[in-house]
Amino acid sequence: MSIITFPSAAASARPETRPARPSLLGLWLQRIRTRRALAALDPHQLRDAGIEPWRLRHETRKPFWRG
Repeated sequence: MSIITFPSAAASARPETRPARPSLLGLWLQRIRTRRALAALDPHQLRDAGIEPWRLRHETRKPFWRG
C-alpha cells in the first residue's frame, strides 16, 4: 500500500518569493503579446486609442528585445 502525503498548511501559507521586477523573459513575452494585440486593432479602434498608423507600424515592427 502506498502512502499519500499532502502538503502541510504551513507550507502553503508561506508567501511566494517573486522578484520585484519581471524577469527578462517575462518582459519579452509581454512585449510580444502587446505588439500582437496592437497589430490586431482595426483603424477605428486605433483612432479611439489615439494611435497614429505610422506609430503602430513603427511599434509592431520592432523586435521583442527592443523596448
